[in-house]
Amino acid sequence: MGRALVIAATLHFLVAGSAGAGPAPSVGETGAEPAGPARRRAILLKLKPLDEGTVRRALDLALAMLASPGCSRVYSEFQRPDGRTPRDELERMGIGPEEFLESLVFTDGSREAVCRRDRAVMTATPGRALIYVCPRFAAFQIGNPRLSAAVIIHESLHALGLGENPPSSDEINRRVERRCWKPARRPPKADPQSSLVARAADRE
Repeated sequence: MGRALVIAATLHFLVAGSAGAGPAPSVGETGAEPAGPARRRAILLKLKPLDEGTVRRALDLALAMLASPGCSRVYSEFQRPDGRTPRDELERMGIGPEEFLESLVFTDGSREAVCRRDRAVMTATPGRALIYVCPRFAAFQIGNPRLSAAVIIHESLHALGLGENPPSSDEINRRVERRCWKPARRPPKADPQSSLVARAADRE
């Protein structure tokens, strides 16, 4: 499975105008150019139909949230291990948060150790644009649409090089919730768990 993921993810970044290479698309090693007239769409690779649908819905709601400048400021609130922010990386790439979300690759994470423990619904390695979708995600997204969108934004921060511990997963979730919860233009119906934020377990 690993080789196929590398090929698919690398082709996606080459088409998008990137220049990176490696075992998985590395944000720090790619040089993504601004998108042309045709809009990019995130790659959903080796996912079951239900997972594809729920990931796409979560992505669309995350994009709606990011339409608010207040939400996109979350990319400036954290520092990567090198002292730069996720926003700095976006500026280096010449793209915004919305376009970056559509440059990500989402694939089956059922074999990932992180997906087999705790309550993880997605996981990513800092600096890699490959997001693993855990088996729990579909049910989670259906029951918690806004939370699932927050997880997408959370994982995009890691894809841009943000580490984990510090900041803790809970801290990242709190910042995303504060910045992006109310500004979303298309919020779903009130969720009784809206005061809770899912813990998205991420690789060290």
